[in-house]
Amino acid sequence: MSNIFSFPNFSQMYPNEKRFLKRLREFLRYMGRMALCYKQTKRLESFLNQQTLWARLFNQHLYRVNTLLYVYCDKRFNAQQRLDAITQHFTLAEQKLGATLCEQLITQKSITLSHLTENLSLQLNINNIDPLEGFFSLNIQDHETGQSVYDASFTFLASNQLLITSIQGPKGENSQELVRIATKQLHGVRPMFMLVNAFKMLAQTWNCELTGIPHKKQAKYRWNDSARLLFNYDEFWQENKAQLAQYWWIPVEIERKPLDEIQSKKRSMYRKRYEMYDKVLLDIQTRY
Repeated sequence: MSNIFSFPNFSQMYPNEKRFLKRLREFLRYMGRMALCYKQTKRLESFLNQQTLWARLFNQHLYRVNTLLYVYCDKRFNAQQRLDAITQHFTLAEQKLGATLCEQLITQKSITLSHLTENLSLQLNINNIDPLEGFFSLNIQDHETGQSVYDASFTFLASNQLLITSIQGPKGENSQELVRIATKQLHGVRPMFMLVNAFKMLAQTWNCELTGIPHKKQAKYRWNDSARLLFNYDEFWQENKAQLAQYWWIPVEIERKPLDEIQSKKRSMYRKRYEMYDKVLLDIQTRY
């Protein structure tokens, strides 16, 4: 894979589109975006050719340039803010993860951070769902079924922020059953909340502020789809005791009830839960 990056032309971006009207529409759209973001495309090109590790990431999948041309994580960002956010992410990623781990992540696409249970692991990934929501993701992986139980995309931002930009559960007929089983295996912690706890541990380890994207600023939010959306980010962050400013500020402390205040029949479950938290934090701190 080449370490030299240049912005793709239209044919490189859409090599398989044969329908004339669709191709014409996409051509006009793409060239219009390229013209509007011309200065920023040249600066991103220059950045990636100086930071060749990340040039490989873009060359692996040219669709990733749409993070600059269209939207990246926060719908409020203009072209210059998208450029700044993208370059800040990669700069901070090398600082927080280290060049060796970044190289490993690009090569392998996924790294195991911790084994949560016999069947479930916490993975750090190159986001393979949609980079418009962030280049990196965490997910809880079920090794028995090969399915992802829950995914969460994120980006680093300047002023030392770790911004959670999306939360996605499993799809398919057995999705609810998969989440139910995972919750039981995680000692009563729902997978989406376990991911937030994992982010809290990473934020503590990396010395970052932890933030969450507001619902209507999320990259995939569309006003005309709002009635069909089952997941509301604002409500979810509030469940995690977050406070709203530009983003939802999420406290990084993980709440623990004293065991002697817990009903005796649930005490064993909570003890195992806290032991799991301690193990995950130790695994993360050992790696970083």
